[in-house]
Amino acid sequence: MAICDKPIERPRFSCMLGGVLATTGALPKTVPIIHGAQGCGGSLAQGILLGGYYGTGYAGSGGTPSTNISESEIIFGGEDKLREEIKGVFEVMQGDLFVVSTACMTDIIGDDAKAVIDSMSPLPKPVVFLESGGFKGNSYYGYGRLIEELFLQYIPVSEKKNPKAVNILGLVPAYDPFFRGDLTELKRILNLLGLEVNTFITNDQTQENLLRAGEASLNVILSRVYGVEAAKTIKESHGIDYLVTDLPIGAKATENFVKLIADRCEIDKKEVDKLLNAEIRQYYNYVDRATDVIADTDFQNYAVVVANATQALPYAAYLDNEIGWIPTHVFITDDLDEEQEAIIRDAFDKIEFETRPDLVFETDTFKIQQYIEQNTPQFLADEYYPTISPAFVLGSTIERRLSEVLKGNFLSVSYPIINRMIISKGYAGFYGGLNLLEDLISAQLAGR
Repeated sequence: MAICDKPIERPRFSCMLGGVLATTGALPKTVPIIHGAQGCGGSLAQGILLGGYYGTGYAGSGGTPSTNISESEIIFGGEDKLREEIKGVFEVMQGDLFVVSTACMTDIIGDDAKAVIDSMSPLPKPVVFLESGGFKGNSYYGYGRLIEELFLQYIPVSEKKNPKAVNILGLVPAYDPFFRGDLTELKRILNLLGLEVNTFITNDQTQENLLRAGEASLNVILSRVYGVEAAKTIKESHGIDYLVTDLPIGAKATENFVKLIADRCEIDKKEVDKLLNAEIRQYYNYVDRATDVIADTDFQNYAVVVANATQALPYAAYLDNEIGWIPTHVFITDDLDEEQEAIIRDAFDKIEFETRPDLVFETDTFKIQQYIEQNTPQFLADEYYPTISPAFVLGSTIERRLSEVLKGNFLSVSYPIINRMIISKGYAGFYGGLNLLEDLISAQLAGR
């Protein structure tokens, strides 16, 4: 995991602990316990809220238990306070699983939280522990580390694999704002293939899904960089093979996704074709209803996509391959290392674009706008240069300003999102592609 060594204006992620807390809050009947200063839980609760007003969950957000260490514990150690906190949480909170995670200060002073937990054994409910000081990585890294520890400490190893069982990983709660809708739609599609799907973090999941995850024959990672290291660890510890692929958005990408999974799970090709024919026919029946408004408006746009390493390429591919837009710039806002950037570039090079956009890795919000202004003819003082017009920006709420500079329309699709609430909507799969088309058209019609 790359540790950011430069200032970031308006960051698109939080620290490692933020990813741990967001994921813990999405797990079924799971209670997080923070061993850290009181500011950690409160600040990160606000950060998680920026994922489309992502809610509290079972026992998260502002209600997250914390040791709230202060100067005394920093000097003399906070292990006794952690022991008291764990006892208190078991007395007042009900859960099937508890996750103890450390913060920066307790990692710096060297509290041995694992030794505290071990000394309290046996505890009435399972407890998973991980060191998650924020300086160790960002929220996406925290997600991956928690998934690893769930498999290493909690999910049993199963020698007998279920060939029809798969786990879906790679989408980070809140920081991938549409994670619930995306996972629900992909689970629906894979269920139609006869597969049993564990997503861990959607509303239909239970502790049983977690405990049976070790029986899966395949882990599907919906990100080129996030969750991949966890999948490698799980393969070593549980013998589950993994497949890394992009988040599929729209009919074409989802058709390829289904064929890829079906091939790995050795599902009969005739059954796959039957499923796809029915889904694709229904998809385009819906699209047909939008053709009148598409034909009557200037629907085709030049597009700028600003998102994380999981979402940016799938959005750009959808705009070009699915609805005929022209992506001009794709900005990856994560702080990636050279190996991760190379992985994204390789995936980008394999996407077929009618006109290939610029791929830019930039974490600084100001420099994203600056890059466009310094590398786009319309800002170079010659009125006869071609322009990015009509323009459409897909990004976080922060990109509203960029859309104004380009005199274009805007749709918030990436973290942080504070101008819309996201409950169950997703953009993945067949229904997700329709949702995205609907929102793009609606954004253009909103000013009428």
